[in-house]
Amino acid sequence: MQAYEEPIAVNSAKEVLTLDQFYHRMGHISPGVAHHLVKKGFVTSVRLEPMPSGDPVFCESCVYAKATQKSVPKAREGKCAKIFDEKVYSDLWGPAPVESKEGKRYYITYMDDCTRLTHLYLLRAKSDAFDSYKEYEAWCDWQLGTPIKVLHSDHGGEYLNKAFTLQLCSHQHERA
Repeated sequence: MQAYEEPIAVNSAKEVLTLDQFYHRMGHISPGVAHHLVKKGFVTSVRLEPMPSGDPVFCESCVYAKATQKSVPKAREGKCAKIFDEKVYSDLWGPAPVESKEGKRYYITYMDDCTRLTHLYLLRAKSDAFDSYKEYEAWCDWQLGTPIKVLHSDHGGEYLNKAFTLQLCSHQHERA
């Protein structure tokens, strides 16, 4: 029986890189991990230039990618609606960079606060938001016989035209 020896590295040429260069080549992994990989021999053919201590790697892309907004509260503030259509949340998104086969570049959502049932309507233009609201309102009335009592939006302008205001006022008087 023949004994096997541990393989010897054949490639002895080493590229000398700064930690910053190696960090970028390795896909922006932690600089500490990048240094550890070279030091422990997990990455061969690379030698890192010594860096002055206290000189951290700065990457503008990573700073931008790790930027955060205010966190969303884990617990809901306020009470949930108790019945369907007591509160409806709506938002309009678009334009999409590529339009659908039917030429639609926007979408609008209506989400019921009680059940979280969400309706999504694809739109050709922002101006179609009012027609989608009337369609959703009719669906609620036809399917469940319940009117929308409160509509929440982000004040994006899609609900601020005269026709929309008249629609909401007319239905408010019908319910009173």
